[in-house]
Order: sequence, then structure tokens, then C-alpha cells
Amino acid sequence: MELKELTSRICDLFGCVSVDTLPDKIMFALFSQNSTLYFEKYKELCPDLTVDWLQRVYQFYHADRKEKKQDYTPVSLAKLVSFLSYMPSEKLVYDCCCGSGALTIQKWCTNPDLKFVCEELDERVIPILLFNLCIRNIEATVINKDILSGNIIHSYNTIKGTVYASVQRPMFPETELMKADVGVSNPPFNLRVSVSETILKDLPQNYTCNFAFVAHCLQRSDRCALILPRGVLTSEEEKECRKFLIEKGWLQAAISLPEKMFESTSVATCILVLDKREKSKDVMLINAEEMKSVEVREQRGEGDASHYNRIYKKEFNTFSDEQIAAICELTIKEQDSFSKRISQEELEQHGYNLIIGPYLPIEFEGTVHRDFNAIISDINRIIRERNVIKVTVNKVWAEKLGLTEVIRDCEASNEIVKAMNESLASFKNYEVKEKIIENKYIQSSNSKVFVIENTDKEILSSIMPFFMNMYKQHLYYLNNEENRLLAELRDSMLPLLMNEDLMLKDSDE
Repeated sequence: MELKELTSRICDLFGCVSVDTLPDKIMFALFSQNSTLYFEKYKELCPDLTVDWLQRVYQFYHADRKEKKQDYTPVSLAKLVSFLSYMPSEKLVYDCCCGSGALTIQKWCTNPDLKFVCEELDERVIPILLFNLCIRNIEATVINKDILSGNIIHSYNTIKGTVYASVQRPMFPETELMKADVGVSNPPFNLRVSVSETILKDLPQNYTCNFAFVAHCLQRSDRCALILPRGVLTSEEEKECRKFLIEKGWLQAAISLPEKMFESTSVATCILVLDKREKSKDVMLINAEEMKSVEVREQRGEGDASHYNRIYKKEFNTFSDEQIAAICELTIKEQDSFSKRISQEELEQHGYNLIIGPYLPIEFEGTVHRDFNAIISDINRIIRERNVIKVTVNKVWAEKLGLTEVIRDCEASNEIVKAMNESLASFKNYEVKEKIIENKYIQSSNSKVFVIENTDKEILSSIMPFFMNMYKQHLYYLNNEENRLLAELRDSMLPLLMNEDLMLKDSDE
């Protein structure tokens, strides 16, 4: 269903005059005596409860990307996190920065008997979250909380019923940090805020808020999977955090994801899979950047009729169920260039970089180059041809003629030639007989000299015929000028000689 139509019908269901009041109307419905009626009507409108339809509406109209960095989790990523975080004995799941409950819904899809602890800062999205839990009959503790500071605002409980859950609000907010089996999270990216001392004790000194969420999830669960910006895999700022987790043996896998998986941002992301029960310091690096499908979603324009009647199509990347299964398999099995298990020693050598590329061998197909000696022979042929004509020029004249830069280039080329010859001579497993010769085609002099010479007795430079033609043309021009001036001199002298105004000297004098 197109977003504009979905929004309109949901607003009608809850009696909203404006979408701005939707969260308040949903909260009213949850505590009304007719809550079951709202659930039934919603299921008629959106029967597929594996999808968070309310998230699409809230994200478009209410999400705060600027201050709270809210990018709600797409279904395919939520599914992937659900499978990656799986534990056979899991009973209680902790959803950190849960938003409207996308990750919780996908964990519930795998096991409807799971219980949840959901924590979220944004008070406006809490009604959407509670409705999503109740209509799916999910038992959960919901805490409206600033996770990084530890400040608790409100808490709620959803009590499982026969078909739908009901909401209770305790007199006092839930303050106990309940320990879960599994943690899942899509926290806001790259925040710059203060972090509570409780979280800081499990972080290196140079922590970032991205890894503060990782530390918090590890405090609350034995195993967790978090969606984070892909930059955390390589940034120098977060190197110590990666090192800390690797040395602890907690980081199990790092998965690079495609760009444009979120509807509201094209930022590239990754998933970190961590497990405190595992003590292996090896990390499986996975490249899932090309394992993607493209989804096209239609959206009606906002504003007046001319915009409203226009349908915009937006493309973004997603994962099919088969691709999700393939990525999960890569976490336990090395496969070509898609996944590789890297030891702590290798990770340390590469600055704890968690992108797979630097750890893969460079492979070439077929013959990459000719024999080095043959290549050098061809290089020397070009240098000899250039050296056939040698110019020696005074430094002042060189500057006037624009040759100073040419002289510098010649000198710089010889420095490169020297370095190349040293490198070629140092090869142990490949004999290079040839050496690259020196460039001698131009040099400056302090003397008042300008010499152009053909230096090779056997080779005539290929420029010489052009040069000689130009030289002959120049001589032809000078000869003509000379003849013209001689004629002018003759014609000037003749009248004076005729009038004896110009006397010739006697031969005896």
C-alpha cells in the first residue's frame, strides 16, 4: 500500500484529524476499554504482522534524524539481526534503542514465546511500540530511557493474553537492569554525548558512543548483534575499541553491508556479532556488500493536488530470505572472497581493520607483464632517441626560452631512474640484466653557451629532418631579407655616385 494512503487509513482508524496526533491517539486506544476493537480493525487494514506498518508512517512524519539520529530498521536488516543473534536457549531478548520495535518483531517471528526488554529514549514513539507489542501478544517490559546516561523516564509492561496483550503502567518506573540472553540493537549512529560511568567501566579510554552501545548490550546479554555505521570497522578513532573487543575474545564476526539499505539515509552500515561465551580471538570478516536485491517503493507527493497526484519511486537495497541465509552461513564458514577468519595477530598487523579486503590475497589472471628486461630495453630505446639531440644552454637564456622546467624534469627523471635501478638490482628471485640509462638530452651551463648537437654518430635524430627544413626555411627568409636590404643599399648609393657626392677611394690610398 502506498504511504499516503496507508497514513490516511491509519489516521481514520484511530480518529486522527492530523498525523501529528497519531501517537497520542494510539496511546489513548491502548488504555481504552475498546482496545481489542482497534486491534481487530488494524489487522483488517494490515494483516501481515511480520511487517511494522506503523514504523513507515512514524518514520516519514515524526522521525528526528537531526538531533536523535533516528533511522528505523528495515525489515530485511531486522531479520538478519534476528538470525545472527540467535541462541538455542534464548528466552529473554534485550532490544536496545528499540524504536517502534522492528528488531523485536523479527525476533518474535522466529519464536512467539520469547519475552523482551525494550528500551527507547523517544517518548513519542513509545505508543507505536506498545501497540506493536500488544497486537502481536508479546510479553515485554518497555522502558522510556536515555540509555547512555542511564536516566529513566517511564516504564510499561505488556501482559500476554489469549489473543492480544494489554498494557500496564507501574506506579514507579522499572529501574532494575534485567539480564537477557540475547541483545539486538540499531542505535543512533555517531552520537557525541556523555556516557554513564556504568558503561564506561567496560570501555577503553578512547571510546565512542557507537561502542558505548556495544558495551551496554554486552553488559545486558551474553550474545548480541548490532547495526552500526560501516566506519566503525576502520576508523582510527575507534581502533582501541575494536582492539579491546578482540583481545577479550568477544567479537565473533564483522559484516560489511551495502549502502542505501535504509529508506531515510544512504549511509553504509555493518553488523557486529559478539558473544561473551566465546573466547576465540579470531574474527570472521564478511563482505555482504554485493549480496543484495533492489526494492522499489512508491510514495505520493506532499502538498497541493499537483504534487499529491504525482507518484515518486524510490529505490533502496534489501536482502531476500535466501541472501539472509547465505550471510548467516558465512559467519561459520569461509568462502572465497566473501568470508575469512582472521587471527588476532593478522588483525593487529592491519591496525585492527575489520574490512575483509586487506586480508585477501591479490590474484592475477594470465600474464600480467612482459619480461622486465624486454620492458627496460624498450624504455632505453626511447631514452636513447631523446638523448640523440643534446641541448646545452646558459641558465639565463634557458629561463628566457622557457627551458628551466624542462631541465628540472630531466634531473627529476634521473632521480627516478636511479631509484628504479636500485630496486631492480635488489630482486633476489628474478634476474634483471638491463639497467635504465640516464637522461642526457638537456643541461644548463654558467658559460655563455647555447649548443644543439646530434650526439650519436650512427643515429640521426628523427627531429633533425624537421629541424633542417625549419633551418632552411629560416635561411631562405634571412637570404631574402639580406637581398632586399642589399638592393636598398645599392639604390641608395647609386644617385650619390652619379653626382659624385660619394667618391670612391683611389686604389693607391
